[in-house]
Amino acid sequence: MSGARWMDFAGQAIFHTLVAALVVEALVRLWKVRDPQQRTGFRLLALVWPLLVVPAYFLLFPGREEESFRDGRALFAGRHWEDLAFLGIGLYGWWILGMSAFGLGLFLLDLVPWMRARGARSPPWLARSPHARPAQEALARAAAALRMEAPPLAWVDEGPPVLFCTGTRRPTVVISRSAVALLDSEELAGALAHELAHLERRDPTLSWALMGARALMWFNPGVQVLVRAIARDGERVADERAGNASGDRLALASGLLKLFRATEGRGPASAPGSHPLAAALAEPIARARSHDIELRCRALLAPPPHRVPLARMRLAATAVGLGLLLFFVV
Repeated sequence: MSGARWMDFAGQAIFHTLVAALVVEALVRLWKVRDPQQRTGFRLLALVWPLLVVPAYFLLFPGREEESFRDGRALFAGRHWEDLAFLGIGLYGWWILGMSAFGLGLFLLDLVPWMRARGARSPPWLARSPHARPAQEALARAAAALRMEAPPLAWVDEGPPVLFCTGTRRPTVVISRSAVALLDSEELAGALAHELAHLERRDPTLSWALMGARALMWFNPGVQVLVRAIARDGERVADERAGNASGDRLALASGLLKLFRATEGRGPASAPGSHPLAAALAEPIARARSHDIELRCRALLAPPPHRVPLARMRLAATAVGLGLLLFFVV
C-alpha cells in the first residue's frame, strides 16, 4: 500500500470502529441486553469490523477509494478534511496521528505491566503437595458440577493468595496455600468453578487472540477499549457459569471479594515503575478495579440475568445495518 492508502485504511479502521462500537452499545442498552454472553457477541461484532470488514472493503471494492465515490456517493469522506492544513499536515492527518497516539498509549498501558509480570520471578509451582488435598477435592467437586474433567492443579506453597487458570494446549489451575487458607470450603469451590468456567470457554486462548488483535490494531483506540470490555464480559460470563453450577452465588461473591482485598495493590499495573505514568494512574486504576469487583459482586447477589429473545437475529440485523451504513463512510 502507498502512504495515502495506509492513511485511508487507518482512518477508516478507527472511524468505523468508533461508529460500530457506539451503535452496538446504544443497542445493548436499548434492548436491555444484560446477559454477559450475549453482550460479548455484540461487542465482538464491533471488534470484527476493523479486523475483517474494513480490509474486505479495501480488497473487494476499490472503487470506494476513487474521488468520484467520495464526492458523489459517500455519506462522509475523511479526505475532505485535508483541505484544512496546519504545519503542512491536513486536519485528517492530524486526527489520525492523535487517535493513533491515544491507541498506542492504551495498548502500552496494559502491555508493559503484562510483560513485566511475565518476566518477574514467581514462586515455583508444585505438581504434588500434602497441603493441596483440600484444593484437589474442591477442584474435583467444581469440575463435577460443571460436567467437565478436572484439569491438573499447580500448587504454590508460598507468597500471596494466588488463584488463576493458564495454558492453551495444557490447561492448568494454579492455586496457592495462602488462597486456600483465606477461603472457606464454599468460597473455594466457587472460585475454582470460576476458573474452570474460563477453561471451559477456552479463555486463555481467547486472551492471546485478543492481545494479538490489540497489537495488530495498536493505532486504534476503539479496539483497545473494546477488548477491555470483552475481557470484563468474560469475567462476568465465568461468574454466572460458576454461580449457577455451584448453586451458591453468595459464596462466589464472597470469595472474589476476599481475594481482591488480599491482593489489592499487588497487581502488575500498580508495581513501581511498571509504566511511565504508574504514579499518576495508580489511584484511578485502583478505583476502576474496585468498581469492577463491586459490579461483579452486585451481579452475583442479584438473580441471574435474563437472555434477550432473538439475539442472533438482532445481531445479524445490526451487522447488515452497519455494513450498509459504513460502506459509504470513507
